[in-house]
Amino acid sequence: MYLARLPDKRHGRRYMIRQSYADGHCYRSRDLFDLGDDPSRFIVYPGGNGFYIDTAVEDAIADLGFSVTQNDLEPVFMPFLPPHIRRVVDGFDRKARTASPSDTCAPADTIHRFDRYRLHYLKLGRVDPKDVNCTPDRFYANLTHKSRDEIEYDFIEAERILKAEELSLYTYQIFDLQRYFSEHFARSHPEGLDQERMDRFFVNTLCQLSRDESFWVGSDDESGLQQHLVRYAVMYFDNCFPSGDPFRDYLRDFMNRHRIHRPPESVQVSLAESARLFGVTVDALKNMDCRSLTRQYRKLALRHHPDKGGDPDTFVKLAAAYEKLLKGKSRN
Repeated sequence: MYLARLPDKRHGRRYMIRQSYADGHCYRSRDLFDLGDDPSRFIVYPGGNGFYIDTAVEDAIADLGFSVTQNDLEPVFMPFLPPHIRRVVDGFDRKARTASPSDTCAPADTIHRFDRYRLHYLKLGRVDPKDVNCTPDRFYANLTHKSRDEIEYDFIEAERILKAEELSLYTYQIFDLQRYFSEHFARSHPEGLDQERMDRFFVNTLCQLSRDESFWVGSDDESGLQQHLVRYAVMYFDNCFPSGDPFRDYLRDFMNRHRIHRPPESVQVSLAESARLFGVTVDALKNMDCRSLTRQYRKLALRHHPDKGGDPDTFVKLAAAYEKLLKGKSRN
């Protein structure tokens, strides 16, 4: 079972409990119970953090020939619980809600490319065709054994995590609009591309998907643009790509990839101060071999170690001087 949010001229939105069911080679959806514009009125609070779903919902669905329990109904009504009760329920029932999907996964190549692209962006934050083509079947387990209607409502819920500034890039990548452009920055900086050309490509791709019978298998025929695709037209045309300078970002990326990282030294000790710490002259320190330097360092480290009553600052400088000198002598 799942929750469908339907447009309503009077109330703006109404809610329907629906169910996906197998019908030959595909899955379809059917209405089980109309929740109206306020599903929370079917939630009963006996006291404390407890709640249950009005038994009238169970009885009405049972009259249709389907047996459901309170556990079946709770996930449907979860969005309408007060936040403090949701926190309690999520913590108590986390294991059940995060259970791994069924082991029976459909082959990845049977999942429509548009579904795969959307899932990759929502889970990984990007769409790379190379990654999409080599992702294991189990990655798409939540897309199997569901009607197209249920899959779309699952994506609607998942897309709530997207910020306003991400929506244009999201539609750009899931519709794979970069394939129409040859510019080297097309994947990372679509704001630098010809916007009118991109708009035409988007509309054509959207219309092709709306007419794709393999994508809408099991769904009712609709005239014009499929209702579930309207939101993507709104996402694309009502939002702008984040502003940026593609050339500047490309140059910065080039510099970063060719830069040698040199972490800053936490303690700077001059050669004269190193000689003073080791109790020798600068010339003697320069001529000292690695073995002699190490022997002298160990002797002084025992004297200046804080656990032996030595000065911590002197010990730190001595260690820094020894490390720098030893590195230099090893190179020579």
